[in-house]
Amino acid sequence: MLFDDLFAEAERQLNVCNSCRYCAGYCPVWPALELRTAMTQGDITHLSNLCHDCRDCFTACMYTAPHEFDINPPAIFTQLRERTYAHYVWPARVPAVLRGRRGLAAAFLAIGALLVALSVLTTGGAVFAGPQTGSAYELIGHLLMIAIVAVPALWSVGVMFTALARYWKDTHGQFRDLLNGRAWAACLNQSARMTHQTGAEEGCAYEENEPSVNRRRAHHLVMYGFLLTIVSTTSAAVEENFFGQQPPYPYLSVPVITGTVGGIMATIGCVVLIRLKKRSDAFQTTPTMRRADYGLLWALLALMVSGLLVLLTRTTVAFGPILVVHLAAVIVAFGIMPYTKFVHWTYRVLAVYKDNLERTRSRRELVKV
Repeated sequence: MLFDDLFAEAERQLNVCNSCRYCAGYCPVWPALELRTAMTQGDITHLSNLCHDCRDCFTACMYTAPHEFDINPPAIFTQLRERTYAHYVWPARVPAVLRGRRGLAAAFLAIGALLVALSVLTTGGAVFAGPQTGSAYELIGHLLMIAIVAVPALWSVGVMFTALARYWKDTHGQFRDLLNGRAWAACLNQSARMTHQTGAEEGCAYEENEPSVNRRRAHHLVMYGFLLTIVSTTSAAVEENFFGQQPPYPYLSVPVITGTVGGIMATIGCVVLIRLKKRSDAFQTTPTMRRADYGLLWALLALMVSGLLVLLTRTTVAFGPILVVHLAAVIVAFGIMPYTKFVHWTYRVLAVYKDNLERTRSRRELVKV
């Protein structure tokens, strides 16, 4: 569907929803829709990213197919989110060498070979020698390790910030409005608790169109597990650079405990979400988004499992090869991050922030009246 046709169809469906308003209490999309009588493409883009895909609106709707109105908000919002991810990212396409499964496989093998070559050049091939201390620096020197991971990471951060700036300009306009502390406090609170993924207080109607809290709990596991792995990496950097403590760290240290707990939590969450995805209604999404969801979940699962295996094998001969696999997966993931479903949370956070900004202003206007 062409972009103009997509927005026209979304506007048609949302006009029906705005007239009905049966779903007003289900999630923040519908109260936000009520504030708009004439919708721009920026408004529709904002509403699609404010949607948390709980699908309760579809199961409750009396105008879905075979009704002539043929209302399907989850599907149309999914198409709009796909448009968001493709439209705002710049450069517009992932580098050619990383496109498709073959490109990713080739990049993974190339990075793995580079890591082995660097190990041979800098440490005499310690990757094949078995563990000495269990430190990653046995494989590659400290500064070189930081450089080969930091380059793709900084690239991805730059691409993502550029995309978010373009998105905010289209959906809101004023960059100075990003400095509202009260709206940010509410946004971060709601995001941390995933308040909007409750779906009419009964849970998402995601698994076989029946309300359940499983999806929200699994998202919590993935989100907080991922954040704990960041805490692990950060705390390791602090111990090394400020306290002179070199890896490997004791099993009861902050880096190891947070990394292990976070990895296990995220692994469980990914497995549950993959199971839920298989049992979800494909009619309420698109084939491309379904593939993107699976791709993200399997990639996160690979990162978490390989990271846990690095810890478990750090005193065995498997340590070096598994560390190469894990580092190659991390570097490739950083390189393609802006072009994957990983970016969805960044747009959603901005959408939730904008929603809180609008709610605050709406309350102020009511007070004035």
